[in-house]
Amino acid sequence: MELEYYKQYLHCKTLGFRTQARQHLQQFITSFTSFTEKELWTHEFLENQQCEYEYGIRYELYEQVVFPVLLSGYQKRDPWSVLWLARTANNFYKVKHLHKQIDFKTDYGLLKECYLLDPSNNEVQKDLLSVQIRWLQYCIHEYPTGILYGSVNGATIDECEEILSEVEFARKLDVEKNQEKFFNGVQSKVLEYIVRPRANKYQDG
Repeated sequence: MELEYYKQYLHCKTLGFRTQARQHLQQFITSFTSFTEKELWTHEFLENQQCEYEYGIRYELYEQVVFPVLLSGYQKRDPWSVLWLARTANNFYKVKHLHKQIDFKTDYGLLKECYLLDPSNNEVQKDLLSVQIRWLQYCIHEYPTGILYGSVNGATIDECEEILSEVEFARKLDVEKNQEKFFNGVQSKVLEYIVRPRANKYQDG
């Protein structure tokens, strides 16, 4: 691989020269001579935080270099690869043919899988806890009108039980107990919703 092409890409990108940046990036991608080179570069690229992966890695770079490396590791059940697939979910969510290769799993599903592979990994625990908190915040964001589960209707009783189960799982991940107040609040809201008469905005399916 020719790292100079990547440096030129970054330089042109900073200056706003889009055409030149795209050309240098493609030159960099085609300069890889083996899959091993792609693996080595991808590890360094992601671990050294040379990318703002939360906002999406440049499409060509992700599709032709990063994703194939992570997919290969995912197929071998490598925890590092599964973790970084989850962290770069914003990239494959946008591209159906990439998402299909990991069975349309979500970042949460990947993190849960990674946790089962490596339950003592602090990074995995932290990322999984963050995703769970975000989902629980969504579940209660229309309270007291109702508790949400999916994107259309309010939560059924069974779905409320699942939410409560996820709260307990999240408590295990929160080893420093920083989110106890939040978890207690979610739990009380869901329990109140379960016993509430069903004649409200949300009806059980």
